[in-house]
Amino acid sequence: MNKKEQLKSDLEKITKSIVTFLQSFEFCYYLNYPKSENQLDEKHLKYITNSGFFSFSRYALWRVTILELHKLTNDNKETDKYNLHHLLRKLDKGGIYQSLEVNKAKVNEWKSVLNKQKESIDQVGKLRFKLYAHTDGNYKNVIDNSELTLKATEELINDIVKIIFEIYLIIFDTHFDLKPIHDRKVVRRIIEDILTKRELDRKNIVENFIKNANNKNYS
Repeated sequence: MNKKEQLKSDLEKITKSIVTFLQSFEFCYYLNYPKSENQLDEKHLKYITNSGFFSFSRYALWRVTILELHKLTNDNKETDKYNLHHLLRKLDKGGIYQSLEVNKAKVNEWKSVLNKQKESIDQVGKLRFKLYAHTDGNYKNVIDNSELTLKATEELINDIVKIIFEIYLIIFDTHFDLKPIHDRKVVRRIIEDILTKRELDRKNIVENFIKNANNKNYS
């Protein structure tokens, strides 16, 4: 396996994590801030919050997002072999992929992007340990109580995706389209269908009650 093939193998492992947290975060975001035409849908939010299934799903998806993000941003090549910091060192002068001749200024640019995200990356690390040891079952407010906002998480994700996209483009001359498999609108449609059916069931119950009451002989 030559260096280019070896790098491609490394990138394939990294992109698996990216696809996982992109999808998890896509659904997680809607379950926290369900929006319709840029307006918060209070009806959906109330249902999600009161639903055992959706409130737990919200937490579980956040947990997956953080764990996968930690794999890629934790600067420890021993515990997280395929983190981005380690990958950029491999691409830099003296690294095992230096023969691929990626422009040093570009590698430094990518390092600078990660450095600007240090605060969010540190929060991801803290959350990873907190969530990994989270055993008390009080998961409903775990995101609200987090110091890492969904907006900051989204910005970190966008920077990671941009770096990997550019690596594919520069070395393999390939446009690797990294995005969620399913849009958050999928979750919206599911919840909307549930609420529509519940409303229809209520309407049918009332109509049947009135019909049965009218058919009774009270004389």
